[in-house]
Amino acid sequence: MRRFSGVFAIVMLLAGCVSQTGMQRVQSYPVELLDGSAVFGEVIEPAPAMDLLTVSAEMTDFVASTQGEGHFESLRFRRLMRKLVEDGFFIDQYDHDANYSAAKTFSVRKGNCLAYTNMFIALAREAGLDAKYQLVNTRPTWDVESGFLIRNNHVNVLLEGLKAPGNNVSDITVDFNLVRVADDAPRITIGDAYAESMFYGNLAVQQLHNGDQRAAFSYLKRAVLTEPENTDAWNNLGVLYSMSNIPELGQQAYEMALSLDKRNETAIAGLAKTLRQQAKHKEADRYEALAARYQRKNPYYHFALAEQAFRNDAFEFALHAVEQAISLQRDNARFYALRAATAQELGDLALQQKSIRLQQKHTDESTQLQDLIFN
Repeated sequence: MRRFSGVFAIVMLLAGCVSQTGMQRVQSYPVELLDGSAVFGEVIEPAPAMDLLTVSAEMTDFVASTQGEGHFESLRFRRLMRKLVEDGFFIDQYDHDANYSAAKTFSVRKGNCLAYTNMFIALAREAGLDAKYQLVNTRPTWDVESGFLIRNNHVNVLLEGLKAPGNNVSDITVDFNLVRVADDAPRITIGDAYAESMFYGNLAVQQLHNGDQRAAFSYLKRAVLTEPENTDAWNNLGVLYSMSNIPELGQQAYEMALSLDKRNETAIAGLAKTLRQQAKHKEADRYEALAARYQRKNPYYHFALAEQAFRNDAFEFALHAVEQAISLQRDNARFYALRAATAQELGDLALQQKSIRLQQKHTDESTQLQDLIFN
């Protein structure tokens, strides 16, 4: 498979991620989980559904302007990518909170990862290309203060079976992300409904950050109704119920997530928290031990500890924790940046300079573009 990097970085808002193993289908779920009465005293309606892939007249004209002579799919792909770059679609474009449809992303030329993926898939399909959403299973981070695992989902575009001169067939990944995703990271193609459900999940988490739990619940309800197999939505419902001090429903939400993916680390950690809230200590101990096993293997957990220690001026501990993170993942520029800052505080000039060099090395590697896009 060939892989083409886009030209901007993005982290998704969603907690949790689907993996390629252990997936099940939702047979049924407790209706009270999507009712809302336990939190708000009344039934909450789902947020309005949106059409994320509608192609505007301007988008149709844009695609038509890229299609000259030649019918090879690979040529149509190159022309489409070149036109997007030439027209400045990737200049000053990243907006963390810009959860937009394809048409709006095209219009305002800003968006987050899912917004740009929506736009590109709509344009590619208009150009006659077989474009699909692809979900990449990244490692979760650990919020030390809240005790929740948070996975930053990554979504990109898979173009399958591109026919090139010479009858070659290849799959191409278009990735709007400067942070390099490991080549061996598990990934799975997802349907449009799943991607739409993720979109509502993004909006839900955005509302949680704004303190509007009612709106967040409404978007999560729409997310589940759109795609009940979206593990993220169940995990985020668990978070909302835990925040609302209704751990019984939080437990049920996390159990729904685990019924879809029995190894889902976010659900395991959340379930332990809600069991502890209910004084179910023996069960909580079991899930906490399981979560701890994931912590020890998770570089982002150690990185979170290092960041927290650095903020508290505990520089020796910060250095130890960030070294643990680096030992588990040696190509993350952020880890070396924190180690450089920590070494500076400790007066270790040699380690600081070494860390800066490695930070630059891995930053350069993650931002290199494949020239083939623009030829």
